[in-house]
Amino acid sequence: EKFDFGLLLLIGGSIAINYGFTNSGLSGALGDAVGRLIPRVQPFTLNLLVVLSVTLSSQVLSSISTASTMLPVLAAASVQAMVNPLTLMLPATIATSFAFLLPTATPPNVVVLAKSQEL
Repeated sequence: EKFDFGLLLLIGGSIAINYGFTNSGLSGALGDAVGRLIPRVQPFTLNLLVVLSVTLSSQVLSSISTASTMLPVLAAASVQAMVNPLTLMLPATIATSFAFLLPTATPPNVVVLAKSQEL
């Protein structure tokens, strides 16, 4: 009956952001910059920084957009630093589910917000 185009724009926008990050080379450049910092930082501090940055960005962007932009950056960083990619990407993937403050953080939040405005 009624289709929520806000949800479609949210998911489509995250795919467009990922496409822009990848094709412009920004994810590789950021990955190289982060990769040069990895050997200088303790593993616990590195995981804390990754989780904190991903959680904060997933509050502003959608969780899908955050995962699709941050995971290629962290993959490039792990290649640059020659570490196991799971040490960076697994905490980042889990941290994307910590988005719950703003309505744009997750698609279920958008659906609930749209239904509550109809009442």
